[in-house]
Amino acid sequence: MAAWKDKIILNDGEVLRHDRSFSQGFMQEEDVDLYSIVNAIGTTTGKIQVTDHTAVKGLRRTVRVLQTDSTGRVIIDEKWSQ
Repeated sequence: MAAWKDKIILNDGEVLRHDRSFSQGFMQEEDVDLYSIVNAIGTTTGKIQVTDHTAVKGLRRTVRVLQTDSTGRVIIDEKWSQ
Protein backbone atom coordinates (compact mmCIF):
# COMPACT_ATOMS: atom_id res chain seq x y z
CA MET A 1 0.00 0.00 0.00
CA ALA A 2 1.30 3.41 -0.90
CA ALA A 3 2.38 5.62 1.98
CA TRP A 4 0.19 8.69 2.33
CA LYS A 5 3.22 10.88 3.08
CA ASP A 6 4.48 10.17 -0.45
CA LYS A 7 1.32 11.76 -1.86
CA ILE A 8 1.34 15.14 -0.08
CA ILE A 9 3.03 18.33 -1.27
CA LEU A 10 5.20 20.31 1.16
CA ASN A 11 7.14 23.45 0.27
CA ASP A 12 10.70 24.03 1.48
CA GLY A 13 10.77 24.62 5.23
CA GLU A 14 7.28 23.19 5.86
CA VAL A 15 6.72 20.38 8.35
CA LEU A 16 3.75 18.39 9.59
CA ARG A 17 2.36 18.89 13.08
CA HIS A 18 0.04 16.16 14.35
CA ASP A 19 -3.04 17.84 15.85
CA ARG A 20 -5.23 14.93 16.89
CA SER A 21 -6.49 11.42 16.19
CA PHE A 22 -9.88 9.83 16.66
CA SER A 23 -11.92 6.81 15.58
CA GLN A 24 -15.41 6.88 14.17
CA GLY A 25 -18.07 4.53 12.85
CA PHE A 26 -20.42 2.20 14.66
CA MET A 27 -17.56 -0.24 15.37
CA GLN A 28 -14.78 2.36 15.40
CA GLU A 29 -13.67 0.99 12.03
CA GLU A 30 -12.34 4.31 10.74
CA ASP A 31 -9.22 6.00 12.12
CA VAL A 32 -8.77 9.70 11.38
CA ASP A 33 -5.54 11.68 11.85
CA LEU A 34 -5.48 15.47 11.50
CA TYR A 35 -2.28 17.38 10.74
CA SER A 36 -1.34 21.03 10.22
CA ILE A 37 1.28 22.09 7.71
CA VAL A 38 3.50 24.65 9.41
CA ASN A 39 6.15 26.81 7.70
CA ALA A 40 9.54 27.82 9.12
CA ILE A 41 8.16 30.84 11.00
CA GLY A 42 5.32 28.83 12.60
CA THR A 43 2.42 29.92 10.41
CA THR A 44 -0.12 27.25 9.48
CA THR A 45 -0.20 27.02 5.70
CA GLY A 46 -2.53 24.06 5.28
CA LYS A 47 -4.21 21.00 6.74
CA ILE A 48 -4.08 17.28 6.08
CA GLN A 49 -6.69 14.69 6.99
CA VAL A 50 -5.79 11.01 6.72
CA THR A 51 -8.63 8.49 6.96
CA ASP A 52 -7.90 4.77 7.29
CA HIS A 53 -11.08 2.70 7.02
CA THR A 54 -11.30 -1.07 7.46
CA ALA A 55 -14.56 -2.55 6.16
CA VAL A 56 -16.34 -4.74 8.69
CA LYS A 57 -17.26 -7.27 6.00
CA GLY A 58 -14.26 -8.53 4.06
CA LEU A 59 -11.72 -6.47 6.03
CA ARG A 60 -10.95 -4.38 2.94
CA ARG A 61 -8.82 -1.37 3.87
CA THR A 62 -9.21 2.06 2.23
CA VAL A 63 -6.96 5.05 2.90
CA ARG A 64 -7.80 8.63 1.92
CA VAL A 65 -5.56 11.66 2.19
CA LEU A 66 -7.05 15.16 1.85
CA GLN A 67 -4.70 18.15 1.75
CA THR A 68 -6.00 21.72 1.77
CA ASP A 69 -4.26 25.09 1.82
CA SER A 70 -4.90 27.82 4.40
CA THR A 71 -7.97 29.04 2.49
CA GLY A 72 -9.54 25.57 2.34
CA ARG A 73 -8.76 24.95 -1.34
CA VAL A 74 -8.19 21.25 -2.05
CA ILE A 75 -4.61 20.46 -3.10
CA ILE A 76 -4.66 16.64 -2.90
CA ASP A 77 -7.66 14.32 -2.55
CA GLU A 78 -6.67 10.70 -3.17
CA LYS A 79 -8.13 7.38 -2.09
CA TRP A 80 -6.73 3.88 -2.57
CA SER A 81 -7.60 0.39 -1.38
CA GLN A 82 -5.75 -2.71 -0.45
